[in-house]
Amino acid sequence: MVFMERNRRADDYPWLQWKVRLFAIGAGLALGGVILDWGWLIPAAIIVLVAGFALRFLPGGTGVREEDPEEEEEENAM
Repeated sequence: MVFMERNRRADDYPWLQWKVRLFAIGAGLALGGVILDWGWLIPAAIIVLVAGFALRFLPGGTGVREEDPEEEEEENAM
């Protein structure tokens, strides 16, 4: 099971818009390839989706961590 980290801020995520755009384009290409029965369109969609996934590995691709106030209090108490 995958657990989400709740201390990440979505407003400081530099690649989020591009990931959403590439997902939408890839999904559209995949659906178009299935509906039109064009065999070359589905691998093109997979390439676009993999490109969107690869944005995760760019600097800042996992978002910016927000400091947890409880952890700061514990560190200051020591």
